[in-house]
Amino acid sequence: MPVSDAEFIHRENIKHFEKRLETETDPVNRGLLLKLLAEEKAWMLPHAAAVKTA
Repeated sequence: MPVSDAEFIHRENIKHFEKRLETETDPVNRGLLLKLLAEEKAWMLPHAAAVKTA
């Protein structure tokens, strides 16, 4: 089943934010990365479920 462009972008964002968190030490930047990561993962939940049930 093909992955939508939006889903691909969200998955890549998740990978990117997780990678950045490995080396980021500034608390403000880490907080922002964690927020962005949570938003991307929250977007994926209903969309990933929709793909599995389709």
